[in-house]
Amino acid sequence: MNKLDCKGLTGTVIVPGDPEYEQARQDYNIAIEQYPAIIVYCFDAYDVANAILWSRAQGIELRVRSGGHNYEGYSNGTCKLVIDTSPMNQIRVDVCEETVNVQAGTRLLPLYECLYEYGFAFPGGTCPTVAISGLVLGGGIGLSTRYLGLTADSLLEATLINYEGRQLTVSDDCNAELFWALKGAGGGNFGVVIEYKFKLKKVDKITLIQLRWDDNKAARKQFLQVWQNWLPHLDYRISMFGGITKTGAWVNSFFYGTREEARYLFQPMLDIPGLTIENFQYIPFIKAVKKIGAIYPRQEAFQAAGRFVEEKFSQDELASLVEIVDRAPTDRSSSIRVYSLGGAVRDIAVDETAFASRQSDYIMAIVSSWEESSEEERHRQWVEAGFEYIYSITRGSYINFPYGQTPNYQLAYFGINLRRLQAIKEVVDPYNIFSFPQSIKLPL
Repeated sequence: MNKLDCKGLTGTVIVPGDPEYEQARQDYNIAIEQYPAIIVYCFDAYDVANAILWSRAQGIELRVRSGGHNYEGYSNGTCKLVIDTSPMNQIRVDVCEETVNVQAGTRLLPLYECLYEYGFAFPGGTCPTVAISGLVLGGGIGLSTRYLGLTADSLLEATLINYEGRQLTVSDDCNAELFWALKGAGGGNFGVVIEYKFKLKKVDKITLIQLRWDDNKAARKQFLQVWQNWLPHLDYRISMFGGITKTGAWVNSFFYGTREEARYLFQPMLDIPGLTIENFQYIPFIKAVKKIGAIYPRQEAFQAAGRFVEEKFSQDELASLVEIVDRAPTDRSSSIRVYSLGGAVRDIAVDETAFASRQSDYIMAIVSSWEESSEEERHRQWVEAGFEYIYSITRGSYINFPYGQTPNYQLAYFGINLRRLQAIKEVVDPYNIFSFPQSIKLPL
């Protein structure tokens, strides 16, 4: 396809052969190689609408990309038109209303930095280069989730460009059914969301906790046991991510309170033998965000899958999870990870948003990354085998940790909300313009 074929598109248009194409086509997960027909970097609603209408007129399927962090690369695609909203990154804070308007391509670290200047926290994720769109439209978890709720729970309004290129305001008062759908099932399914409005909460300092059990195999089962017993009744102000590897365990946490309170509340974790305390500091919120964000690489090759956990595992099941990591292809870059839910997430009814797994205690993910392509198959096979077992003891999958091998993916991601989502899809996108390998299908 040459550039003459792109007449009618606006924004910055990249096609194969352009000097920028190789970089533009690559997402965060470098294990996924895709070759779009056209990439359109959109700067405003006009560019987005033109791209939608052009793709329909030319019969070229489209994908919607903001930060390019989809685990399976579903916001990209070979021979597709990619609508990339990353140039749309303006942030407007209303201090009096305690709200912020965020454009779709805004990355998390600049958003955190901007909001902290005004004294606000934000219930976003931990990877600094993730864009707001994919995060919020899948629900959105992070180290403030149990206190401030999912990212989607702070959403007040969205602006969406539909399949006809029309701009829609979406809120509880306008296009309410679509607004419901966007809060947990909106990524790439109903249109291109170009802006969000969120409510905010004031914050100054929090306690950052980073605990490690390095080269300590015995701590792994103990960690999982403490985690599942402790989490359901834990203080709302604590949110945690952690995990186990072939050699040990770890946990990272934000506590919206003082260091002294945190030490008391964290005693069950602190009692696990062989502990190394990497951080236990009462520091400015933004400093905590940056310390966690520094863990993430700029890009990586990986495979991952995430499931919701609603019940405590038996001792045999915990032992089986440890056995899975014992068979991992690497000591540290292959892991079973856990991400806390409950707290404020559970305070919202299951049917109040499209995020159906609000009664879950946490998310469990199996993740493996590699540096050499010759190692890829070993890692993928380990994830596939581990996922098969984890699937058998969990219920429902997290859409922001997608996995292509998930059986009956629509039901896995959306549960009891699936039929309602399909009915909304039929109204909002009747020709299924917005689709991808694990998108919401039109009802039969």
